[in-house]
Amino acid sequence: MRRRLALAGLALLSAPLPLRAQTGAAQTGVAQNAGAQNGAEWRVGAVFPTSGHAALLGDEACRGLELAIEAQNATDAARQVRLLRAEANDPASAMAESRRLIQRERASVLFGSVAATMGLAALQAAEALDTPFVELAAPADTLAAGGGRRFVRAAPAAAAYGRMAAEALIHGLPGPLSLPVEALRVGILHETSPSPEALGAALETALREAGLLIAERVSHAPRTGEWAALVQRLRAASVNVLIHAASEGDAAAMLRALAEAGWRPRVVMGAGPAWGLLDLARAVEPALEGVYALDMPPIESAPGWAQGAAAFAQAYQRRWGSPPRSGLSFAAFSGARTVLAQGPDRAALGALDLPEGALANGWGWRLDERGQNSRARPVLLQWQAGRPVTVFPAMAAAAVPV
Repeated sequence: MRRRLALAGLALLSAPLPLRAQTGAAQTGVAQNAGAQNGAEWRVGAVFPTSGHAALLGDEACRGLELAIEAQNATDAARQVRLLRAEANDPASAMAESRRLIQRERASVLFGSVAATMGLAALQAAEALDTPFVELAAPADTLAAGGGRRFVRAAPAAAAYGRMAAEALIHGLPGPLSLPVEALRVGILHETSPSPEALGAALETALREAGLLIAERVSHAPRTGEWAALVQRLRAASVNVLIHAASEGDAAAMLRALAEAGWRPRVVMGAGPAWGLLDLARAVEPALEGVYALDMPPIESAPGWAQGAAAFAQAYQRRWGSPPRSGLSFAAFSGARTVLAQGPDRAALGALDLPEGALANGWGWRLDERGQNSRARPVLLQWQAGRPVTVFPAMAAAAVPV
């Protein structure tokens, strides 16, 4: 009974603001459509990596989706949502599993993906079968480019990370760093996989447009063994702001390489969801202390902005016996909760116009012509005392940079 009441409270708190005031029509219309196909049960599919280097991120995103479904079910007991999970670890299995979920299991919408290559495969399968696909995490441009009328991305695209980096370096960090913007020499380092490559390109474009100096942009293979040479190249270029877009394993390897070289730029900044993981902190502490990251809003954001943070963290703790491993699950929850409340049809979602702060994690909702939520923005967080804390922009900040 206590668990159900907690979920009911979470559902109320996490619903977008205009939806909280609705008493039936729009909020139950989705379930009525799903019920026409599947009786009283609405089936939704989840396509996240279950093994490999992205499995941890995939599991964390799926946890957010699971809590969104529990919250939705707590608000509408007559029309229950059932989650169907794919067993996928590469694009081929993601496509095959997506087809199975839609054709055999009768899933009426798919959620994914964290891994852009898997997301694109799932999206292609969904589009071919006229089924909505909702991306909850991966920022790669290939997803929006490959999407059609059934694609929706609730999370930030790569370009949003670039813009946030420029804003933070120009307006958020010069004071704490005691460095003028003109003195910044930025090095961009990224993996050669779709999302990190997209982040690297977006960072370079946004920072150059903002007038910042890019001293180096260097790519590396996933799980590379060339860290000593990469660090030496960045050091030789007198980089004092290093931004790295990578998976958890390569993020940890880069921090270890900096320590082994006895060199650390004034700013070390990650980009992407791996950099906000508590598991990364456990792997490299104390090397992560003071590191910044461009990531989805963590739980420790301004409570007046991310109004659902406390309720989400409590629900997560009850379900899995530990705090959220990153803001990724919180972001997945917030995006999925909006879709489940409004319905997965892109026209219905496109009619939503929610200001920033309306979603549980501080995001708003407004889809552009490609199905991208233009009001989902990353934040700049900093690792302080072993925790990721939002430090920029000011309206989202729970602490100041140290």
